[in-house]
Amino acid sequence: MSTITSNNIANSSGITDENISFSKTWCEKQVIKGFSSICYYGTLTYTPSRCSNCGFTSETVKIIKYGTKLSRITLTKSANLPTYLFLKKQRFYCEGCHTTFTASSSLVKRNCFISKRVTQAISSEGQFISSEKDIAYRHSVSTTTVNRAIHPNSNPVMGASRLTFQWMNSNQ
Repeated sequence: MSTITSNNIANSSGITDENISFSKTWCEKQVIKGFSSICYYGTLTYTPSRCSNCGFTSETVKIIKYGTKLSRITLTKSANLPTYLFLKKQRFYCEGCHTTFTASSSLVKRNCFISKRVTQAISSEGQFISSEKDIAYRHSVSTTTVNRAIHPNSNPVMGASRLTFQWMNSNQ
């Protein structure tokens, strides 16, 4: 019997980022938000080429590893169960600008905890007649997330787009 490698785990879960490695206890079932869920456990680390805050390169300024931050990322369902990735993201400290930043992944957008695949699945379901609440339940996300995925260019602060109406006189 072959040993399970990070590559096999990545292929089975759809995680394609080569900077994510998996620990020995890489998967287990847990109850999250009242539902039995599949949970993957991984670590995201790499050596950054530059600081994401000031832009100094690692050759000119010392960038050191500065602990980790745990993130729970929502993945597409597996075996009809909600699936999550508990990812330890490496934090870095830049001695040039004295700020910290976190490792980023191609799996999710910056400052987001829902994978790009889930967002794509939600937006593809938006073409069919279904309520946002049903889509949210199927993908284990909130209705606000569904609304943002289906209508990516809408501005929630502005509400409806401002249109200029021109009233026509019936005599014209």
